[in-house]
Amino acid sequence: MERREERIVREDPGPGGPGVGEPLGTSAETEVVSRFSPARRAYETIYLIFAIIVGSIVVRMLLKLLGANTAVAFTHFMYNVTDPFLAPFRNILPTFISGRTVFESSALIAILIYGLVGIALARLIAIMFMRDVTVAHGSRSGRIRPNTN
Repeated sequence: MERREERIVREDPGPGGPGVGEPLGTSAETEVVSRFSPARRAYETIYLIFAIIVGSIVVRMLLKLLGANTAVAFTHFMYNVTDPFLAPFRNILPTFISGRTVFESSALIAILIYGLVGIALARLIAIMFMRDVTVAHGSRSGRIRPNTN
């Protein structure tokens, strides 16, 4: 979750005194304002899930291109994990085989589609639920002062 903190100093401008936003010298008149968005965690979670899916498919493609040994547990695990994600895209494009090297061109389509779906869902969440919540805390006095802008 992203937090930005700003120090804001407010004072009523008196005759010959400093204006709004100028430092006063006493910390009792300083308030800390923090902004955050409640939907930010959902937004970042969607990006994370789709990044893991796309990253797994990329690892699968590299293992197939390099002719990885299918008897090794990691290779077998990666193929089993990514098979359900590639099922909707099977046989869209041809698969090229040369010796032990396999190039699944349908995996490229899957990477593109999952990437676009992830971006679209994250942006949809951002559009529907993203808002900034501003919280002001008095520094020493413990009072929350109203925003007088």
